[in-house]
Amino acid sequence: MSRNTLLAALVLMAGCAGARREAAAPVYRTAGAGELVASYNDNASKIPSLSANIEMTIYYTEEGRRKRYGAEAWLDVEKPGRLRLKHDAIGRELFYVVSDGSRFWVALDRSVAGGEDTVYTGAFKDLEKESFLRPDRLLAAFSLLPLPPAGTSQTVFQAYNDRYVLEFLEGTEALRVLARATFDRTSLSLARYEVFDEESRLALDVEYQKYMNVSGAEVPELVSIDWPLDGMSVAAKVEKAKVGGELPARLWQFQWRKDARVIELAPAMTIHEGSDDGAGE
Repeated sequence: MSRNTLLAALVLMAGCAGARREAAAPVYRTAGAGELVASYNDNASKIPSLSANIEMTIYYTEEGRRKRYGAEAWLDVEKPGRLRLKHDAIGRELFYVVSDGSRFWVALDRSVAGGEDTVYTGAFKDLEKESFLRPDRLLAAFSLLPLPPAGTSQTVFQAYNDRYVLEFLEGTEALRVLARATFDRTSLSLARYEVFDEESRLALDVEYQKYMNVSGAEVPELVSIDWPLDGMSVAAKVEKAKVGGELPARLWQFQWRKDARVIELAPAMTIHEGSDDGAGE
């Protein structure tokens, strides 16, 4: 084979290899705001409860340094407001989050809380005073709450080449963005959900990177959760997921170590040393 023939063959082979690597062009679908919300709500209604194993990587800032912690936890969620997230290592619970729909408890091992076992507890209305592993934000990330969110007075629909964006506004004259939902135009599934606080700051940013079908419902499988104001984020993989009806009431009955320090989050914050209020066995 001559040098020129060899070069021509190599060029042809490279061209064929390049063609094989070329991905198929995405197919974008068309939908209106009403259709997107209706389809999303229909799927969300198929998930009244969720139980799953969660592989988590928690990213946080401590003493000016970015750190990460890998954890495997068990998650139970029951709409509209019940949640339990539990993680232990070597037989000792390191964090334990419970919400019964009106109150919440966030229990942290001394290795996490710094010095002593600590329980944060309070009513849902006081949640903004405690950021770490907030039950309301975990609920929003994993349970696919109905759209539009409560308090919405107006919905703005925006169409782009690869996505649809719905902004949910509150108010009449001075409108404020409550939340923003981004839908992928190839699957029409929710790809991102953002929640804003009363000062219009981004408080929660959830990205749904992959879904799995469980008993006829599309359940989040790969989820990234970011708390921009708190410098904390979680990457989670959902495994062994089950969806179904009402879960046992005992799941929402918080019990933990009796000697834990209990911090009641309320307008006047109080600390109970070794109290049995909200902590027990």
